[in-house]
Amino acid sequence: MKTGIITGTGKGIGLSTLKILLKNKYKIISITKSKTRELETLTKNKNLIKNIYHPLGENLLSDRNLISKIYKKYKIDFLVCNAGVRHRDSIQNMDSEKRKYTLNVNYHSNVILIEELLKFFKKKKTLLSIVCISSIVGNLGFKDLSSYASSKTALEGFIKSAAVEYAKKNVRMNMIAPGFIKSSYYNKFLKNQRNLNKWILSRTPMGRWGKPDEVANVIEFLISEKSSYITGSTIYVDGGWNIS
Repeated sequence: MKTGIITGTGKGIGLSTLKILLKNKYKIISITKSKTRELETLTKNKNLIKNIYHPLGENLLSDRNLISKIYKKYKIDFLVCNAGVRHRDSIQNMDSEKRKYTLNVNYHSNVILIEELLKFFKKKKTLLSIVCISSIVGNLGFKDLSSYASSKTALEGFIKSAAVEYAKKNVRMNMIAPGFIKSSYYNKFLKNQRNLNKWILSRTPMGRWGKPDEVANVIEFLISEKSSYITGSTIYVDGGWNIS
């Protein structure tokens, strides 16, 4: 029975991952800033050890204190860093506070979660799997998303280096780079960006958006022993976008 942490569980990929892992009898500590009715119903599940409402990235010292308390109390077998934000701005109109916040949430807070976990893991000679959610944007670059792309590229660089450093210490670290996924913003996007949606579909070899479950299933694979010889990798769940 594995115990782990998932961040950003209020909606989308995080919520789907939480549901699938609970269904498959994983024990979960959930960290999210989003209070949703669907998430609240899951608190009745006995395998959801704790549901913590905490906005990661707003106060990095608070993030460190929170996660340290968790690691002192529970033996953690896996960590899924899913929480993330993005904002659109051209380079010339970049809001420095928004850029700083994006980097704090997408990069700095995730690094803190991983750093603290590795401190405690030294005392526990077991297996550990860390999975972080990246994006096709980090590798390919998109207009008006330079801050978001930078944060994901930085995280990917950290994970690859850390994976090498800890490869012989029973720690595996991997990234998942989703493409266009039917997350919480999908319906609004479809309504307001019909032409852009046509372009997305024409640009995606599989001709459709992905489903959150399709990412969640890969997350479960990476935290399981089925992926025991995979570390430092970025797996694209994007319908073929990256290769087209």
